[in-house]
Amino acid sequence: MTSISYDRVPAAVCLDMDGTLVDTERLWDIAVYELAEYLGRPLDEETRERTLGNSLPGFFAILGEYTGRTIEGAEFDRLARRLNSRVTELMRSDMRWRPGAEELLDDLASTNAPVALVTNTTADVATVPLEFIDRSRFDVVVTGCMVADPKPAPDPYLLACSRLGVEATAAVAVEDSVTGATAAVAAGCRVLYVPSTDGQPDVAGAHTHPSLAGVTASGLTALTSGTPVGVAVGESGA
Repeated sequence: MTSISYDRVPAAVCLDMDGTLVDTERLWDIAVYELAEYLGRPLDEETRERTLGNSLPGFFAILGEYTGRTIEGAEFDRLARRLNSRVTELMRSDMRWRPGAEELLDDLASTNAPVALVTNTTADVATVPLEFIDRSRFDVVVTGCMVADPKPAPDPYLLACSRLGVEATAAVAVEDSVTGATAAVAAGCRVLYVPSTDGQPDVAGAHTHPSLAGVTASGLTALTSGTPVGVAVGESGA
């Protein structure tokens, strides 16, 4: 097992929420598939993959295209309330950590590195996961309603780093979706990309790894230094 020193802690660490820290993408799956059924066209897997990590406007643009409906104005508001209400109900009854996420947060706390939560989820829905995770773990929280252009635009990460007082190029971001990883790369962060579902493509500029299990603060430090990912996350060498 390779050991990496803590002497170069990242200037900041920015973490996605759904599918990265908490296992909520399966709950979003239920709510999203139900909504598509309600709109008259069962969702296929390819379209669901396209919606992963999106903001509500991005999600409804894809869903509207898929179902042949124009979803805007009052219709957007009505369907957004329906979706958010359903996923919040599911979250309250079945919230779980993603493998390695709680341990990574504990390890980050031991280094005193500044940490931001950066999510496309709206503030009202994010309340439930944040209660589970513990809001006090984060120095900054950026939700999807705090920027004009959410992920895949870089704006959420740029805002988080600005509020932490660091340059994005000095920060590490951890993401589980193409949408999120694309945003973090565009912001200039070093990115550990841990897909939460099978079949997601790699993202140019991001370092792909199968799980957060075994990923520590020192692993993220190594990642910012350009250490190969297998070494950075403590995999055994040959």
